Amino acid sequence: FQIAGTSISYKTGDSLAVWPRNEADRAEEVCAMLGLDAGQQMRVVPLDGARNWCPQDLSIRQLFTHVLDVFGKPNKKFFDTLSLFAKDDGERQALEGIVAGSEEGKALYRDLVHDYANHADVLRRFSSARPPLEHLVNMIPTLKPRAYSIASSPSMHPDRIQLCVVQVDWTVESTKELRIGEATGYMKRQQPGVQLMCAVRQSAIVLPKDPKDPVIMAGMGTGLAPWRAVTQERVSQKRQGMEVGPCMLFFGARYSQSEYLYREEFGQYVEEGVLDIHTAFSRDQARKVYVQHRIVEAGERVAELMLRQQGHFYVCGSARRVPEDIYAAMKQVVIASERCEDAEAEAILTNLKMEGRYTVEAWS
Repeated sequence: FQIAGTSISYKTGDSLAVWPRNEADRAEEVCAMLGLDAGQQMRVVPLDGARNWCPQDLSIRQLFTHVLDVFGKPNKKFFDTLSLFAKDDGERQALEGIVAGSEEGKALYRDLVHDYANHADVLRRFSSARPPLEHLVNMIPTLKPRAYSIASSPSMHPDRIQLCVVQVDWTVESTKELRIGEATGYMKRQQPGVQLMCAVRQSAIVLPKDPKDPVIMAGMGTGLAPWRAVTQERVSQKRQGMEVGPCMLFFGARYSQSEYLYREEFGQYVEEGVLDIHTAFSRDQARKVYVQHRIVEAGERVAELMLRQQGHFYVCGSARRVPEDIYAAMKQVVIASERCEDAEAEAILTNLKMEGRYTVEAWS
């Protein structure tokens, strides 16, 4: 993202929120399915308590491309409201069964969830249910921005923002259709030179005020993004003649051949004496090795930096398991270093968090 000549600026550790738009052709198909004239101009008058924000003057096409999350996952309230407009008795009963949680309704809902059914899929499946446009505006949520950790440092890249994004895609089992996530698909469709709606947002990542303080980072997959930015910041500081502290990175992925992100770049930083990197590629050998294993293996050094040199520890990855697995590894490191019991190790880690020296940046 080129930001030269704009009012946008960022700090190391910030994230970038990107507002996606629905693909125009798919949005037109939904309009046609609902019997709507995509080119018709409309005026939206918001009422008190209106659920969704919407521009006052726009076309129906713009409503379905820029505003409504037509291809997002519907909640139970959507099925409930949709049932009120079903003219076919069987469809109405099926929708009511989903909301009521009947055995048939649970089975149908499981099938829809299994296929990652979106609002458009549900409207297509229940073709007798055609809510008026003024109801659809309240039934379908608006498109929400997706936040991505910025993978560059303004010290090294003052005129651009770089992201590290993996394409979200899946195959609908019932139809074998390949689908791509709304935000990643939107960014993939863009051509150089286009303008996107985005905003810089502050994250939980705060760097030490003193560049001589050690930093230890753990990232899995694209969770490497903010740690590339932090490493670039330290490299830039050293190139400017500043004294910088140890910079230790633990990076994990499945395969080194295809998923070792920024391999050459990080290799250069190692040669410059700024970075100490430890990798864990879980599928490269028979025994699965993860980042938490590498942290324990380097436990003596980790403990030295964290407990005796005022180091800062950061972890970025999926909220499902990563924070707990890394925490367990860090607790093991503390127990071995301090020769203490679980409770004392947990108290030490809690103090680090309260001091702002143990930071978790996780996504769901």
